[in-house]
Amino acid sequence: ALVGQRYLYNRVWIPDNEEVWQSAEITKNYKAGDRFLLVQLEDGTELSYPVDPAALPPLRNPDILVGENDLTALSYLHEPAVLHNLKIRFVESKLIYTYSGIILVAINPYKQLPIYGDAIIHAYSGQNMGDMDPHIFAVAEEAYKQMARNNKNQSIIVSGESGAGKTVSARYTMRYFATVSKSSSKAHVEDKVLASNPITEAVGNAKTTRNDNSSRFGKYTEISFDRSYQIIGANMRTYLLEKSRVVFQSENERNYHIFYQLCASAMQPEYAHLKLGSAEEFNYTRMGGSTVIEGVDDRANMVETQKTFALLGLKGDFQMDVFKMLAAILHLGNVEIAAVGDERSSISSEDKHLSIFCELLDLNCDKMARWLCHRKIVTTSETVIKPMTRAQAANARDALAKKIYSHLFDFIVERINQALQFPGKQHTFIGVLDIYGFETFDVNSFEQFCINYANEKLQQQFNLHVFKLEQEEYMKEDIPWTLIDFYDNQPVIDLIEAKMGILELLDEECLLPHGKDENWLQKLYNNFVNKNALFEKPRMSNTSFIIQHFADKVEYKCEGFLEKNRDTVHEVLVEILKESKFRNSLSLLMVTLNATTPHYVRCIKPNDEKLPFEFDSKRVAQQLRACGVLETIRISAQSYPSRWTYIEFFSRYSILMTQQELSLNDKKQICKTVLQRLIQDHNQYQFGRTKIFFRAGQVAYLEKLRSDRLRQACILIQKRVRGWLQRRRFLSVRRAAVTVQQYFRGQRTVRSFYICHILSPFCFNRVLESHFQSQKEIYEKEIEGLNFKVEHLSQDINHLQKLFREENDINDGIRLEVSRLTSENLVRSRCRSTTQICLWHSKYCGYVFEISRLTQMGPFVVNMIPGLPAHILFMCVRYADYLNDADMLKSFMSATIDGIKQVVKEHSEDFEMLSFWLSNTYHFLNCLKQYSGEEEFMKYNTPRQNKNCLKHFDLSEYRQILSDLAIRIYHQFIIVMENNIQHIIVPGMLEYESLQGISGLKPTGFRKRSSSIDDTDTYTMTSILQQLSYFYSTMCQNGLDSELLKQAVKQLFFLIGAVTLNSLFLRKDMCSCRKGMQIRCNISYLEEWLKDKNLQSSNAKETLEPLSQAAWLLQVKKITDDDAKEICEHCTSLSTVQIVKILNSYTPIDDFEKRVTPSFVRKVQGMLNNREDVPQLMLDTKHLFQVTFPFTPSPHALELIQVPSSFKLGFLTRV
Repeated sequence: ALVGQRYLYNRVWIPDNEEVWQSAEITKNYKAGDRFLLVQLEDGTELSYPVDPAALPPLRNPDILVGENDLTALSYLHEPAVLHNLKIRFVESKLIYTYSGIILVAINPYKQLPIYGDAIIHAYSGQNMGDMDPHIFAVAEEAYKQMARNNKNQSIIVSGESGAGKTVSARYTMRYFATVSKSSSKAHVEDKVLASNPITEAVGNAKTTRNDNSSRFGKYTEISFDRSYQIIGANMRTYLLEKSRVVFQSENERNYHIFYQLCASAMQPEYAHLKLGSAEEFNYTRMGGSTVIEGVDDRANMVETQKTFALLGLKGDFQMDVFKMLAAILHLGNVEIAAVGDERSSISSEDKHLSIFCELLDLNCDKMARWLCHRKIVTTSETVIKPMTRAQAANARDALAKKIYSHLFDFIVERINQALQFPGKQHTFIGVLDIYGFETFDVNSFEQFCINYANEKLQQQFNLHVFKLEQEEYMKEDIPWTLIDFYDNQPVIDLIEAKMGILELLDEECLLPHGKDENWLQKLYNNFVNKNALFEKPRMSNTSFIIQHFADKVEYKCEGFLEKNRDTVHEVLVEILKESKFRNSLSLLMVTLNATTPHYVRCIKPNDEKLPFEFDSKRVAQQLRACGVLETIRISAQSYPSRWTYIEFFSRYSILMTQQELSLNDKKQICKTVLQRLIQDHNQYQFGRTKIFFRAGQVAYLEKLRSDRLRQACILIQKRVRGWLQRRRFLSVRRAAVTVQQYFRGQRTVRSFYICHILSPFCFNRVLESHFQSQKEIYEKEIEGLNFKVEHLSQDINHLQKLFREENDINDGIRLEVSRLTSENLVRSRCRSTTQICLWHSKYCGYVFEISRLTQMGPFVVNMIPGLPAHILFMCVRYADYLNDADMLKSFMSATIDGIKQVVKEHSEDFEMLSFWLSNTYHFLNCLKQYSGEEEFMKYNTPRQNKNCLKHFDLSEYRQILSDLAIRIYHQFIIVMENNIQHIIVPGMLEYESLQGISGLKPTGFRKRSSSIDDTDTYTMTSILQQLSYFYSTMCQNGLDSELLKQAVKQLFFLIGAVTLNSLFLRKDMCSCRKGMQIRCNISYLEEWLKDKNLQSSNAKETLEPLSQAAWLLQVKKITDDDAKEICEHCTSLSTVQIVKILNSYTPIDDFEKRVTPSFVRKVQGMLNNREDVPQLMLDTKHLFQVTFPFTPSPHALELIQVPSSFKLGFLTRV
């Protein structure tokens, strides 16, 4: 387990100019002092690689650990391991999210993926962060859960460079909160919060060379929640709007989207007064030479922008004022400034665009023309009007345009915040920060300086938080804490913001009347060159300076620093000049973040060409270094980076345990005993309260031991099987030899017999006679035995005939007695009044309300006929019909229906009560049909039943009302069943492993699914079957019709299959061959349960077909063209998206399984292209099959029904 050694066949990472790192296999053992390491690259190239004994090449992780959900689950934690793991997940498995401890790394796929629907949101809702595949929704759920559990404000910090997907990630977190915390109010606060995104993107996003929808400002959105943790409002703060983009765009870039949306709508009548044209006609929109984005409809987006304005309550007048300001800016950019000599400039009084600009903003045109070309200089003694050159006037015009847009942007944000204000009191909030990540370009100016300064502050906060969490983890597990060295970027922050730092010197220069960028830069050289190690002067430039940031060295060009800094400085109050507005807002942001629990999302741009699922290792490595992911890894790797719960360790490495060790009852003690035996150096691990902590490389060593043990077991099995096969072959050959021997011996005997027959015919005749005689004796004995049997059977038949005649005599006597009693009854019935035809009535005038007490009954009567309350209710209806009393009937039916509704409402979560009243509502409905007097129902009745049909009233209208009520009860009944079983489906169907020897548990890194060694409370497949049996027995006891019962079971089985399959799609760790075996085993248990309950005809089994096919897909071979063809032919219940998802997620549990190659996945995808199915990943677990209520006539005669005393309906009497 000595990770410092490099042995034969070990694989290492060596630097590479193209791929950053490349894998190599050691071909000769390395000895201390060797200056070269002999390796072979993956392409077969032999290489003698020079090494430094103090810094040997990093070791590569075993293949079984590659592709992990969490980078901290890797045994060797270093840059090449991180880069390789991300590449495997992104390129081969098409997974864009990966955890790195507390960070979610999100790689932009540059492709729409079906992983953001409401079904996915509901799948992540309520789940622990380690239970599902990494996802932006998992981070949002963790923040929401911690807020609700701890009553503490949360922040989600989304960062990354332009084009990495920050805006989309922030938008998805907000959508998640809006979905899971939906309030019941009609204010639609959630919709308003989401509606703020399209507006801010229209006025704050633009096309850059890196991204078609790049956010050119930072945004912190506080989403406010009440005490029920439902959204009640939001507030937005913005930072670092790129004002320079209003007047200048680089090649292939655009201005802000809203300008192009406005120009695309210029021909519409309502915008005629703005006097706009196409974007090609205006300087401020055509400068980058790219006025159109492929696949984007600016006119349609304008309609969407207007809709979202309206949704926020910002109506037409406000919108038109905004559009006027925007149009005015475009016209201002087209104002022509002419040079008058070298020192002056002028604007023609007939300039069309200036006139429109002044008209739109209601300004004096002459004054505007004058002050665009002149400036006022105020001194202590006088005020001087000084003309400006053409260049200065153009700069003044552009400065005015930037100022107008900046104020307009702030005004729009302010109005959005007003629309998102809430009357109630904020209980907690979750803030979502969407801000530029660290940026470095060929030319870096003031904007990049501010962005990188902000990121220095955020990185410092991040480092402290990671360090704090690491310390808390050690303390919680009672592990001795040793101080970990981590990068502290306070020195570079001091360089920028401390007294006499870069920013203070910049503000000071801005105060001077003749302050210049060059003078400020010279002050920086004088103060910091050779005095501060983090500041450098470029060798070949006198107009730039270099700062060593936490991420990289960045060279800044000083040109424009003073002008852009003045934009953020209040020029009137001297005391405020000491500190910029930007620094104030940044300081406030850091205070807010420090008061919350942060969650980090680092967005990564995989390539600069925006190609889907292409991974440029150089670009990714550069961003990983810049965003703090590698710093997290470095902090983790210094101590005990690999952490397993005891149950994970036991399940994974039980194969390395001896029988004596396994005989112990305490699993925790078993783990300790085994580990002390396997790893002699006890400094390589620590035992915590719930986890085992390993130093780097130890898990890889344990995996090697496990792999060796499995290989030995395979060899032993192969040896036994081969021996068994050879034994079978030997026995088969021996049987064949014996057969051949028998044949030849027989031939020899026949030949001898033939010779004997020729030589001695007499002897041959004697042999034949002897043979015939023996056969005759055998036949005579058989005939004698058969005769005996015939005689015995005849006696049995006579006896049975005698018994049958005696039974017939008894039955005749019973029939005679029944006839006699019937005759007597008939005589008596004729002597009674006509009201004695099995009707029921009440002794009291208010009997309707008393009868309605039936609807308050519950399922407490045992051994009563199915639907007894329903029959009693119908007989009361029959009584009203007999009296021909319409008012009585109406009152009774209304009271009955209202009573059922009331009891269902009061017991809406009581499964037994719902089952009882679903059954009785259904039986009552059937009684109304059976005795309606309609031919289609009467044909199922006996003549006696038809005499009880209704005579005076048509109750078809009430039948419809009852049918609708029954459907409502059924739906609530299904919801209650689903709520009772849903939480045990995934643990029982997917997580619990009942099959011996197929445990697929692997380490899960920082995010643990369980920290407990005690798994006695976990749900199993038995839990699901017990719950199903409870549902079934309750439905049967309450007399639910068999057809309705089958429909309910079908709905439950669909839920089980859909929830399990959906979870499988989002659980890469579950997509293995062994898990497929377990799922298939669990499905067989469900099928057996159906058979045991005689429910095969319910079609419930068919609803499990997608899950069954998914389990088969996990188990089947996935290598050749024939395999691909078989998959396409077999998986007919799975969509193309679902098949590809499972193939991409397939994860080997050990070295004996192979990953599915990307080429095979593409092959299957190509074969499935012609399929016409919905491109949807998740099954709709809320789907309800249409319920039908079949007519089933009651076999019970009304005249024989008795009311049990337990009903307490003593006021009912028979007349």
